[in-house]
Amino acid sequence: MKKLLLSFFAAIGILSLQSCSEDFEVAAPYKPMTIVFGILNMSDTAHYIRIQKSFLDEHKNAFDMAKVSDSNFYKESDLMVVVKEMSGSTQTAPPIPLTRVDMNQEGYPKDSGTFFKSPNYAYKFKWAINPSRTYRLVITNKATNITDSSEIRVVDAGRLDLSGGNIFPKRLSFPLSQSGQVLMLFLDQSIVGNVDYVEAAIRFRWVNKNTTTNQVTRDSADYTFATISGDALKDLKLQTEASNLYRFLADAMKPAPIGVDRYMDSCRILLLGTGKEYINYLTTSQIQSSGLTSGQIKPLYTNIMGKDVFGLYTSEAKKYIPNAYIDDITLNALKTDPLTTSLRIMGRPTP
Repeated sequence: MKKLLLSFFAAIGILSLQSCSEDFEVAAPYKPMTIVFGILNMSDTAHYIRIQKSFLDEHKNAFDMAKVSDSNFYKESDLMVVVKEMSGSTQTAPPIPLTRVDMNQEGYPKDSGTFFKSPNYAYKFKWAINPSRTYRLVITNKATNITDSSEIRVVDAGRLDLSGGNIFPKRLSFPLSQSGQVLMLFLDQSIVGNVDYVEAAIRFRWVNKNTTTNQVTRDSADYTFATISGDALKDLKLQTEASNLYRFLADAMKPAPIGVDRYMDSCRILLLGTGKEYINYLTTSQIQSSGLTSGQIKPLYTNIMGKDVFGLYTSEAKKYIPNAYIDDITLNALKTDPLTTSLRIMGRPTP
């Protein structure tokens, strides 16, 4: 799910790089535009908020500026960043100060590319997130006396589950025995009203066994199962056509080499739930990337209140559900269906 962490800054980067196009002339010289990105997860022991500034300048090349950290970060002394835990309009604890850290040293190195790799600053705080509270992010620029802020509800990880709670094993059945066959997962009722967007993925795992040497290797592939949001969440159903799964496995596993048999191991299901801010961001991005004017620069989504600021501040929760097994009917179908016969799936691995 790393794409959740990258998509917003990718959009900001495109905006900055497009500013060099000869089709545009920036009306004002360089001025800082604050960019904020943060996702709170109640399961995390440490939380990070990335705060940067854009590098729009009429007189300089954006690709060159992207390589200079000073064009992207405020001075540490300029910003005061705190998070306030709220219950309604009441602050329930003293403001939580955030400390600037280098993410490279925190174990989150930056990928290589056009942008500089070091330093890689973000603002960090440690706090036990309470899903019954809201969390207000407040950023004060002491050099300009400008304050930006945003307040969000936290997604409760305890409510993100499939129907039936923690009863294992879960059974996956998608035999393609009839037209329109679907694989359906049912969300737990308690999720309603707690999240605004849910994404599910299945990690298929299998064993490759050499029939001559009995040597065994293991492999896996992740399938993004389904996404639902808004009113669709009330149905509590995540579903995909079974034929999509057969085509995915055929592409991911590839035909079995000569002398190799495959055995399907248990699967792992990942549920990701996010707050309304993320689905609003997705919706805005889709609107801005469609239509006759999709090639033009447009206002980006932000839920940060303030002057000259863009940002996405939201919450997420993840739930990993292990030991989901593929039932016998589906295993037999995978052995015989024309889409998957070349995979040479023999059944389940022996204990």
